[in-house]
Amino acid sequence: MSADHPERDRPLPIDFDGDWDATNNWAHLTPELRGAQPVVYGAATLTSTEAYLFYTLFYPRDWSSPFCISYVCHDNDLEVVLLIVRRASNRGRDELVLVETKAHREYVARRGSELATDAQGRPWIRVESEGHGMYPVPAGEPLPATAQHLRPPRPLEVAAADDRNRPRYELESLHDTLWARRAPQAAQRALWTPGETGFLAYAGARLGRRGQALGVSMAGHEYAGGVRPPWGLKGQAGERGDWFFDPAYVALLRHSDWFGPQPPSLDYAYNPFLADLTSECVDLACATIPPPPLPNATRIGVVTGLMLATGLVSLRAPQRALVKCRRWWRRWRSR
Repeated sequence: MSADHPERDRPLPIDFDGDWDATNNWAHLTPELRGAQPVVYGAATLTSTEAYLFYTLFYPRDWSSPFCISYVCHDNDLEVVLLIVRRASNRGRDELVLVETKAHREYVARRGSELATDAQGRPWIRVESEGHGMYPVPAGEPLPATAQHLRPPRPLEVAAADDRNRPRYELESLHDTLWARRAPQAAQRALWTPGETGFLAYAGARLGRRGQALGVSMAGHEYAGGVRPPWGLKGQAGERGDWFFDPAYVALLRHSDWFGPQPPSLDYAYNPFLADLTSECVDLACATIPPPPLPNATRIGVVTGLMLATGLVSLRAPQRALVKCRRWWRRWRSR
């Protein structure tokens, strides 16, 4: 956590300033909020064999020191971690299968048996200052004195390791807050923007087209940069949204051998987000979503600058510079 600006690294309510206007959050984050109550947004999806627990942290600023430029810094920040828990049988105990985080442009997954835990078996998650990327802490890695952790397996539970020294998180329902405002016109579009990919028409690899348009890029004002809620993410398998709406399917594709001899069930006993979409429309009954807008000029300029900077630094190795430029371009295009 930043010693000079602790409020910038404190997870807050999305409406910490009393409104759901994402365009004024950067300006409304002040030093007076350094002691504000930390908040975590939780969501649970259940099958007969597993619990898929999502925890989301919100920060009004994704920032960098000593200075900021667009896409390095940007208004608002949403960070997500998924915990998969094998539900207890009649004679067994709940078992943490894996923890997976979306950190910047990569997904980081670790088996439950490979994680650093406390005496109660609760896994530790490391959170960066400034960029706020979350990473599962592997067993054997030293733990910082100020670290916080998430505690499975009971759904939607967050606790601090030492109440004397570490603040307890307030747990909020993702379903009743941000998800309830998922429509693109939420707060007269002060919450969402079309961004570079447009609003989402969810069409799962396994489940097909469901629901009306979804806002998947938070609005901003100070610095350009896309910020996606959990349902707007594209995992390393499936279509955009599957990592959140159909986590059992994505986990089976990516980590089937981590579940042991019993494969995970793909039938949901509780999935309120998918149920909401299904109640809106299915397949051909769903409205057509307009195509995404043309690329943003600011974004093109930033990407071009990064490519040029990468090339100038690597003048002695032009082939390596070309590879780096291509990597930058692919990353920005796929965001």
